[in-house]
Amino acid sequence: MSSNNRRVMIVEDEILIAEALRLRLEKMGCEVVGTVPSGEEALNLVANAAPDLVLMDIRLAGPMDGITAGEHIHSRFGLPVVYLTANSDPETIERVISSQPYGYISKPINDATLRSTLSIAFQKSELERTYRRRERHYLSTLAKLESAVFVLDAAGRVCFLNPAAMTLTGVEAGNPDTFSIDEVLAFANEAGERLDPVGQCLTLRQEVTLDHVWCQTRAGKRVHVQVDVIPIPEEPAAESGSDKLDVVLLLHALPLTSLQTGLPEFIRVCAYCRDIMERDASGQTVTVRFETYFRRMCNYQFTHGICPNCRSAFFKSKKPASSPGGADEA
Repeated sequence: MSSNNRRVMIVEDEILIAEALRLRLEKMGCEVVGTVPSGEEALNLVANAAPDLVLMDIRLAGPMDGITAGEHIHSRFGLPVVYLTANSDPETIERVISSQPYGYISKPINDATLRSTLSIAFQKSELERTYRRRERHYLSTLAKLESAVFVLDAAGRVCFLNPAAMTLTGVEAGNPDTFSIDEVLAFANEAGERLDPVGQCLTLRQEVTLDHVWCQTRAGKRVHVQVDVIPIPEEPAAESGSDKLDVVLLLHALPLTSLQTGLPEFIRVCAYCRDIMERDASGQTVTVRFETYFRRMCNYQFTHGICPNCRSAFFKSKKPASSPGGADEA
């Protein structure tokens, strides 16, 4: 990538070296937007100068060295930093590498090395900006989807979830704790049989689609969904030597017909206590009261009264018994 019209800021405390760099950069077609001798001045200037790249000497006058200043500039402004130094001792090299620089040039500097290093740094910076721009676009799109989207690793741990998935699971945005999808969601068909679409996808290594699935959250909420699980290989196995893959889990809410009203096709009732039986998020069979079940599943509201048959039986049982002899014997 050409350096023409690229804006470069120089951070160098030796005036002669700084001036020589300025002349070289301008000869290469770059615009030098500022030259400062310290890390503190670099941080103050960078916002107004708006460079495309910072050429930073590691050994600087003042309390802040070039590596520390470069890390601040990259983290705060997202700008690429290329380091200059005459000191190539192992400790310095290790610090430079740990700061993830866009380039490193040892003094004395020759034009070919300067040109190639800057060209690579500009290209890397442009690729990263393009990636971040696409990432923002994808995240914005995912945020607007009504479908719940989860990205899972090969162990089934959740690496990412969109706002719809957060609402479904109750997981708050920015929660750093990783958790397994099995901890928050359970899947079953309309007969109540447990399903494992994620495990099926990981085993078969192919896309899995299941229609008319009941998804139950750990809070007890049940949603009628279509499930899509899409495998995403990390990289070609021949190159990495690994066959691990991530998966994307998509849950599309399905409209319920008037006959479904949020209920499965069959409801299991205990023949003894008459409570309703269902499976919780861990797959265990539990029982719930009739009113609790229908209030949760269909948002029904209940009032209470006494039906005519029960009222008649109740008052009949409370009616005083007549005397054996009847009224004539009174």
